[in-house]
Amino acid sequence: MDNEPVKRVSPLKGRKLGPRKKPSPLKGRKLGPRKSKVVLPLGLFNVAQKAAREYIAIAGGGTQAPDSVDKLLAERGKSYGSFVSLAKTAQEFKSLLYRELGSRNKRLADDQAEALEMIIHKIARIINGNADIADHYLDIAGYAKLVGERLQGRSL
Repeated sequence: MDNEPVKRVSPLKGRKLGPRKKPSPLKGRKLGPRKSKVVLPLGLFNVAQKAAREYIAIAGGGTQAPDSVDKLLAERGKSYGSFVSLAKTAQEFKSLLYRELGSRNKRLADDQAEALEMIIHKIARIINGNADIADHYLDIAGYAKLVGERLQGRSL
């Protein structure tokens, strides 16, 4: 018995497979534009609105765009500090966050992870730049509120 070769048998041998799945009725159909409504807390809305205005101003600037970008970056540097320093601080906080979550085998929902990362970004701005900008704190509260509302079953 020890010298007999082992026969390998396919688990599917002799089994009949069921009918193929029907193709999706949506396959090949063009879907209309998504009609999602995004509602932001006032602090976040103001930031998003301001960023959109600046983007439009830069994009519409044609050959003036590089000067506008330089001006915008210089202005942001005064409020937020050096981008390299801010990035280093934010990445260190994020590494700490995910290391600690991993050590506890915790997983976050996408909105929780994103909110925490944005809060970390705002904290890094406070640390590296002007700590007296109220929007930083309002944005932190806004991101926390978005997750809190979802967890309580009340989506904003």
